[in-house]
Amino acid sequence: KKKKMMLSLLALLFHVAGASEEENVTGAPNLVLARKYIPSSAILVEGKPFTLIYQIHNLGDTPATDLIVKDEIDPKLFSLSRGEPTARINELAPHSQHSHNITIVPIVSGIVQVDRAVVDYSIAGESKRMISSSPGPLDITSAGAYLRATSYYIKEWFLFFLVTLPFVIVPGLFYYKNIKN
Repeated sequence: KKKKMMLSLLALLFHVAGASEEENVTGAPNLVLARKYIPSSAILVEGKPFTLIYQIHNLGDTPATDLIVKDEIDPKLFSLSRGEPTARINELAPHSQHSHNITIVPIVSGIVQVDRAVVDYSIAGESKRMISSSPGPLDITSAGAYLRATSYYIKEWFLFFLVTLPFVIVPGLFYYKNIKN
């Protein structure tokens, strides 16, 4: 029951974001949805790779065939590290999903707008096209700002140990000398 409710909520969410709908013979809608997103755990830093995920869902009762997911990665903003922005799926069974991942590396920092992917497919011999959801504007942190925010402060810790070392060693030497006597 919980899974059914999540699928219904997902269908409603993607229907608003962009979906293609067609009635089949039984009257149930054939709904193919595409989602393009970045995992919430991803850290977007200039020069550091992150994963971009495409999820294609077939919520209808008819298989979707000849699916082609196409995305444009702007070479001025990102370099492609792993995977291809174009994916081909021969058939997507009813009530199933397919995921496609690529790894990209931001070249610039700042707020960057990422385009939507295009999905071409066929249902019952009829060609369809839909647009995926978008991850929205991405705030890419510069490498220097990221390093300042996450560095280990090596120089500061070294200076701290150097300054506090006499206050630990001198009493220790006195203690050791008194124990020996």
